[in-house]
Amino acid sequence: MDCYDSGECNSINVITRDNYEFLRDSYFRYSLLLQKEGVHMPGNSIGEGIANLYDEMNTLVGDELHVNIEQEAGRLFFRLWKYHKWGSFTLYYFPVKFLESLNPILRRIAITFIHKLMKANGIDTFVDYEESDFLFEMLSEDDGSDPEEWKERMKLLDSYQEGKIGRLLKRVESKSYYKNLPKALDTYEPQNGFEQPLVDAMKRGLPFLTPARGIMQYAYDAYYSENPDFHPMYLQQQIRVVYDINDIVSDYLVDYYNSCSRETYDITPVTALDLSPDTEELFSMDDYPERFFRWADEFISLIS
Repeated sequence: MDCYDSGECNSINVITRDNYEFLRDSYFRYSLLLQKEGVHMPGNSIGEGIANLYDEMNTLVGDELHVNIEQEAGRLFFRLWKYHKWGSFTLYYFPVKFLESLNPILRRIAITFIHKLMKANGIDTFVDYEESDFLFEMLSEDDGSDPEEWKERMKLLDSYQEGKIGRLLKRVESKSYYKNLPKALDTYEPQNGFEQPLVDAMKRGLPFLTPARGIMQYAYDAYYSENPDFHPMYLQQQIRVVYDINDIVSDYLVDYYNSCSRETYDITPVTALDLSPDTEELFSMDDYPERFFRWADEFISLIS
């Protein structure tokens, strides 16, 4: 509600009779869908009427749902929203180092699987974000550590930026070797005790390659501010593809997250419903994020 205190949002006057009536009619429409009696106090001004509607909508939907008033192109509207349950990991980093140990056939299958998982869910590698440049710059500085350790660190950074690690991250981002991945998984015969659970986990993960909504589409910043002191930790910073969750690069990513989290908040999956005077359905949630996290808990534990 911050931008409504002054009656303006991005220099657009939003405290208008048209917006008040839209919110009022949305409120009564939703109360009708709930089969509850909507009670509204108009107040002594349009602004007071809108503030009353916000409180009344909160009362109407109860403690199970959150209510925001959002603005798009000068139109105010109610948005109902609710958090999904996060998984057991703090961060969902999918490591791809395990691909190097696979035989060529299974490697192509696994690369295809991870590629399709990324594309379907909007997941990227960490090198796609500005923080990677800062991280590489930090790690390349001579911090007075043991010369041999610093030399190994430089080799690792070179591999990320110009070598095999960088090429592997680009490969999973861009390569898909199989059009019919389920068939490739069904026909592949696991050759050892690691391959069997890996193939099984990928089979269980197939539903996450063709979702109606990918995991990143559940991101919603319910506390958005135009000029925040600290940006939130975006969902794509918490779910991403890395090379090795145990190397110094991932350690720095985790440290960066922990440091920022002390100053801001995490954006986690949310289901939202925008209301209008013509809304025809009640708020409802699917369980895609919960199922995704349960499967990812298992898959990441296996490949780490």
